Amino acid sequence: MEILDLRLLQPSSLEPLLEEEKQLWSNRLQWDYSATAAWILRFVEARALAGYAAVVQGRPIGYSFFVSEDYKGLIGGLFVNREFCGGATESCLMTHVLETLQATPAIRRIEAQFVHFSNGAVRQCLLSQDFQIYGRKFLSLRLDECVSLPLDNNSGVELAFWKSRWFTEASQLITRAYRGHVDSRISDQYCMRAGSMRFLENMIRHAGCGVFQENCSFLAFREGSTTPCGMVLTSLVQDRVAHITQLCVAPEFQGQGIGLRLIAQVLATLRQRGFEAVTLTVTASNTRALRLYEKLRFSNLTDFDAFTWDAVSEPRQ
Repeated sequence: MEILDLRLLQPSSLEPLLEEEKQLWSNRLQWDYSATAAWILRFVEARALAGYAAVVQGRPIGYSFFVSEDYKGLIGGLFVNREFCGGATESCLMTHVLETLQATPAIRRIEAQFVHFSNGAVRQCLLSQDFQIYGRKFLSLRLDECVSLPLDNNSGVELAFWKSRWFTEASQLITRAYRGHVDSRISDQYCMRAGSMRFLENMIRHAGCGVFQENCSFLAFREGSTTPCGMVLTSLVQDRVAHITQLCVAPEFQGQGIGLRLIAQVLATLRQRGFEAVTLTVTASNTRALRLYEKLRFSNLTDFDAFTWDAVSEPRQ
């Protein structure tokens, strides 16, 4: 086995590997990975995707890619053919990616989430490099099996469909809602309004997590207020399957039933529009959210890990 720079490969050589990955996403997570696979092939063809491929007798059997964003490296994917997966190949690819990112002077932080698998070898590789690890869950709900929730307005909240004019207010809401939250340690974009704005741009305008569904996404407003106090966003990720990409409530209004009102509305709307299932991810230590999803009869499709690394600041002389 040899490890090659992704930019040395022909896109056609990666197609069988990406087809296998697409099947895994569909079968395990009810997710159509076709758009992401096409994006990968376009960037490989342009020699613009940073990463590595594991190659055996001229055939790619695994790959990983990453993106550099100012001070941060984002490991966007890691996948190995079923014949070769299980430890050594993943560790070798991960080691090459980490060595490249950590040797880049501007990079002070690395983030990664591998939704479709987590194995001991990769975890050990990252632990040896002082990464923090956060357990997460990928949940799914059949909409014909969910608990029926009342839609009457008992919380003094009015809901409105998402509109793009709320981008600035929504980014401010995300930043406030995640201040001190475990998810802001997993993804530090939540810590800054500019990062929250990039998150919204990626989810809504660039299909970073499926195709955004404006007619199944809502903002919550306290009566008489023009500032949103809560939000739920959804995307289409597979035929008749939606994914909740964001659910948050401003800290001063948490515990007042606003989150429940938002999720009740989005589940009812998805059913009305012919969706059959909805998925979401949640951090395992967020027990309050997990209890809510369990009551709604969400089931766990898979456990996975999120990883973060921060460079140690050198002491001043």
